[in-house]
Amino acid sequence: MNTVTGGRTYGGVSAAERQKQRRSALVEAGLELFGTDGFLNVSVKKICDEAALTQRYFYESFGDRVALLAAVYEHCVDDARAAALAAADAVLQRSGVTGSEIPRDVIPALAHEALGGIIKNLVDDPRRARVILIEVVAVAPEIEKLRLGAIHDWADFIGGFAGGGRPLTAAQKLGAIGLVGALTQLLVDWQMALTDPVNEAAGPEFFQVEAIHEVVTEMFIATYDRIFAD
Repeated sequence: MNTVTGGRTYGGVSAAERQKQRRSALVEAGLELFGTDGFLNVSVKKICDEAALTQRYFYESFGDRVALLAAVYEHCVDDARAAALAAADAVLQRSGVTGSEIPRDVIPALAHEALGGIIKNLVDDPRRARVILIEVVAVAPEIEKLRLGAIHDWADFIGGFAGGGRPLTAAQKLGAIGLVGALTQLLVDWQMALTDPVNEAAGPEFFQVEAIHEVVTEMFIATYDRIFAD
């Protein structure tokens, strides 16, 4: 066994790598607990118990629960973005698109598959859906800023495809932000419909994932035709 004192190396693993592993364990514990019990119902002790770590190690990586929630949220958003990008790349490869300009006839399939990648990512792991759509809302100013920043990042993601790599006009950027907002709100309603519908007409039989997917796809295509297409 390779052991070096002073917090450098133990068992061939450096101190920095061990800290990284502990941080990852805490993020995974946060995803599990925030995504099932809800942020307000989870204590630092409960997170540490889930991660099999002491509270000392929690504060090694995070100042408080809000900081952990931010890390969990960013982890979930990164996963969703990777799923959307993989779905989009598959469409472009099948269509033989190699440059930044995307032919108009490819846009419907691109929108449908990329949106489907996002939606499937959330449906496949309800914990991610709850964190992204419910638990981060109105928790703290820094989380709200992070959430709104993610919406703008998603808008840039859309614009990168729809705009063919060119800088977006103000109308195009606003349109992209609006599309992300529409998708987000419909998915929030879907998530609420599963557990706490706002009224009798807003249950899961109305907010169905397949219907949301089709509606937002049509919205994206229509928006492309009106403000992105030459």
